[in-house]
Amino acid sequence: MLQRCIQNGDHLTGRAHHCAILKTGNCLDLFAHNVLLNLYVNGKSLTDARKVFDEMPERNTISFVTLIQGYAQSSDFVQALDLFSRLHREGQELNPFVFTSALKLLVAMEWAELTPSIHSSICKLGHESNAFVGTALVDSYSVSGLVDCARRAFDGILCKDMVSWTGMVACYAENSCFLESFQVFSDMRRIGFRPNHFTLAAVLKACVGLEAFDLAKGLHGMKTTYDKNTVVGNALIDMYAKCGSIKDARLVFNGLTKNDEVSWNAMISGYSMHGLGGEALKVFDMMQETDVRPNQMTFVGVLSACSNGGLLSKGEAYFKSMIHDHGIEPCVEHYSCMVWLLGRLGHLDRALKLIKEMPFEPSLMAWRALLGACVIHNDVEIGKLCAKHILEIDPQDESTHVLLSNMYARTRRWANVATVRRSMKTKGLNKEPGLSWIENQGTVHYFTVDDASHPDKKMIYGMLEWLNMKTRQESYSPDRNAVLRDIEDDQKERHLWVHSERLALAFGLIKTPSGSSPIRIIKNLRICADCHAVMKLISKIVKRDIIVRDMNRFHHFENGLCSCGDYW
Repeated sequence: MLQRCIQNGDHLTGRAHHCAILKTGNCLDLFAHNVLLNLYVNGKSLTDARKVFDEMPERNTISFVTLIQGYAQSSDFVQALDLFSRLHREGQELNPFVFTSALKLLVAMEWAELTPSIHSSICKLGHESNAFVGTALVDSYSVSGLVDCARRAFDGILCKDMVSWTGMVACYAENSCFLESFQVFSDMRRIGFRPNHFTLAAVLKACVGLEAFDLAKGLHGMKTTYDKNTVVGNALIDMYAKCGSIKDARLVFNGLTKNDEVSWNAMISGYSMHGLGGEALKVFDMMQETDVRPNQMTFVGVLSACSNGGLLSKGEAYFKSMIHDHGIEPCVEHYSCMVWLLGRLGHLDRALKLIKEMPFEPSLMAWRALLGACVIHNDVEIGKLCAKHILEIDPQDESTHVLLSNMYARTRRWANVATVRRSMKTKGLNKEPGLSWIENQGTVHYFTVDDASHPDKKMIYGMLEWLNMKTRQESYSPDRNAVLRDIEDDQKERHLWVHSERLALAFGLIKTPSGSSPIRIIKNLRICADCHAVMKLISKIVKRDIIVRDMNRFHHFENGLCSCGDYW
């Protein structure tokens, strides 16, 4: 009867049965006591569970593990650790369930760095081949970032189950080993395991990391029973948004049976990173009409949408509403969004004032946001102040040196540029080279500035010459100010046409048929003003949609226009 109550989640009836047992004076054996203990742990009645535990005439390992798990799930780690010590002192058997609970407790307490010590004890007692123990080791090593140790633990499992495979797929994905994650997923399918919704969510994250849109699209097309599952749906929304297909993300969002806070946040953030601030705010308004409450991440997406779209009054209103209407205290991400919103619109003094009024020490993120705005608006004095604060926190910050150099270059202070570059050389810092890449038929092709290493370089440069001619016929005039180097104007014009994203675009136009799906390009740096103008013109000339993801956001070029509205 007690077990039936646990299965049905009917803890009140279970408590009534317990009362009947006490009234009739029946004595429970060890097994029945453990079931009763489990009843109270499942019902979150830890005080009653502890009373049952303390009054048990005898206990075994299951008794201890059941109550330890209850305390761990309620974040009462002191009591959980105390019970582990008592379990050991009383000489209880250290079986696989004990070690599995111990490893889960380490992860919950953020003590995963102790995993190797427990792993050693597991090996001494011969439990490393147990699927439960091995999977718990994989999870714990994953949190610590010890991917090789996780793989050894995984390989040591004698009979791997679905949970074991999923744990390894997720471990690689969470630690940015995206290719390895997909390889494990492929191995799992090859030996006959059918992925569950957790596996699919993990491998979709790997596809995002690989920026393999076609691969991810193929996974979505797999015949599974998880099409409407919220976990998989959220992963698909995130994947489509980060791979540049915001329309597909919205289709998945609309098709979910239930949208949880992750679904709403992913959709809001997705629209924000695509420069569609108005759509992001519409989704936020829809969210407020449901029973799902906004959280900190929701407002990061909302404020990002406002800052990406230059919506100052709305951004300020949402910032105040977050505090007064929703009781959410702003964190560094919220302040950084507001700093960028103010700074990008040219309100640099107000942005600086906001940083100084933060209730905590200003972070690198906030100072970098203001420095980026100073570069755009050529405000050298505030820019120097921002750089000073950043370099006091992190003297080796490469991006700050580059932004400082760019700011001086935009104002033609070449001597200052040389000084910054000498400082970088002294510190052993190198400017990250511009790099763009594009996927074609499952292969990713990389391009650097003025790249002549690609096998199809003749066709690529021939396409660039044709595009140069066609854009000039459309009244294109090179923006030489986009070249932050002290060289002659004709050299600047040539330099602009061999930017990495233009090489990737030329390759895409050569390799994909006219009228096919959009050309998708990824760039590791911010797209320059001249490339942005050229991409708009080319989308109109060749009648192709072009999607460029730079370090900040997506740009959808279609028929001579960009989704960012030329505000980025």
